[in-house]
Amino acid sequence: MLRFKVGRIPVDVHFSHVVISLVLAFSFTQLNSVAPTGWPGAILADRNHPQHDLTWAICMGLWMVMISGSVLVHELGHATAARLMGYPPTVHLLGLGGLTRAQGVERMPWHQDVLFTLAGPGAGLALGVLAGLLSLALGAAGWLPGGLRYVLEGLFFANLYWTLMNLVPIAALDGGRVASAVLTRVLGRPGFLVAQILSLLLGGAVVLGALLARQPFIAALFGLLAFRTISNITAYQRGELPLGPAAHPMAASLQRAEALFNEGKLPEAELLAKDALADTTPVALRSRAHLILGWIALKEGQGRRALDHFTQVQGLEVPPHALAAGFSLIGDEARAIPLWAQAAAQAQDPVILHEFAGALLRAGREAEARRLPGLRAALAYLAAERVHAVRKEFDRAALMAEAAFHEEPSATLAYNAACNWAQAGSSAAALRMLALASQNGFDDRAHALADADLTSLRPLPEFQAWVETLPSAPRAREGAQTEGAPVTRA
Repeated sequence: MLRFKVGRIPVDVHFSHVVISLVLAFSFTQLNSVAPTGWPGAILADRNHPQHDLTWAICMGLWMVMISGSVLVHELGHATAARLMGYPPTVHLLGLGGLTRAQGVERMPWHQDVLFTLAGPGAGLALGVLAGLLSLALGAAGWLPGGLRYVLEGLFFANLYWTLMNLVPIAALDGGRVASAVLTRVLGRPGFLVAQILSLLLGGAVVLGALLARQPFIAALFGLLAFRTISNITAYQRGELPLGPAAHPMAASLQRAEALFNEGKLPEAELLAKDALADTTPVALRSRAHLILGWIALKEGQGRRALDHFTQVQGLEVPPHALAAGFSLIGDEARAIPLWAQAAAQAQDPVILHEFAGALLRAGREAEARRLPGLRAALAYLAAERVHAVRKEFDRAALMAEAAFHEEPSATLAYNAACNWAQAGSSAAALRMLALASQNGFDDRAHALADADLTSLRPLPEFQAWVETLPSAPRAREGAQTEGAPVTRA
């Protein structure tokens, strides 16, 4: 899989798309309907031409670029519309076309759905028209080399053909999605069935016409679309469409579970989410439940349990930073680091950036961590310390906390290091950091005496002597802690 970004829109190119692009490029290269004379038509028509094989290979490459580029422009049309509506999009190029997901929404309002859907064909049509106008303008000016003409006319015909075909109201095409949204809005739930029947009739007509014209590829393609339409009608009869999983009574429970999770009420959220794992629950809702349970497991520091839930998610995207956190919690930084890198590049979130840096630090790659733009070293060391502590690697956690303290000396960081040293069984190091904590302003005697992390130090005279240096009540502070500074135990 190839990953890159267009602006702030992440794009994944799947292997299936490369294969289909190669097959289509092979088919188009055999045709001389585009530029039948001149370059490359005259060369491709003569198999004995000395440049035949090279020209054929060049045309294959050009068509692969034109096909993938056209699909990408189409999907970026959807993605741009999603961003304008406030939904972060992700683009996937796979199979014959692509898929653009609008994150953060399960079902758009019908008018947004229509605009989102039409934006894709609109972008493709604009590309085709632009290529056609440019070809005419350059031709009229007398400057249109054969190769450029081939590309411009190829883009024009391919995008015009694909746009018109994609607007046919057949299920799985953009036209089918628009027809379903509009008819459902006008006629209510039966409108969805009307759209599917229309799709089935049109799909059958196209299959019949393709067979008569001896076009097996088109017949097979629209045959698959017709089969999907039949599946939609069956799902409608079961009551699963058009609302889909949202119509299931368990959907309200999962919505409540998500709200409880956001409120920090993890046990209550977990109980509701587990109820949705029954075999009778639709796959989409079970996947949503696994996603919630995976996040709960991460909050509780259970990386293995989180990954077990995430692997059972189907049809929903598990954020890369969630997977990265799961791998970090089980100590598999080799698999976590690439996911942290991907998440940091996509989200541009300082929290994710510092978790990425923390993973690099835990892997012994400090130089790489420090080169990350926008890094605040103390927060990176603290991110590394938290995961070490969850994994009960207290000696390593203490070293990371000390490193954070040396970057930005504070009572909080020194106290964190002391707690980790105490749990690691190093009382001398713990007492040393407690002394630094009080020197930097720590004065909460009651907290120190009640903190379970310091249990091993309480019998020591040195600890009692340190406690006696603290005031009986914390001193009032006039200002808040430095903005963005980490707060954990103290």
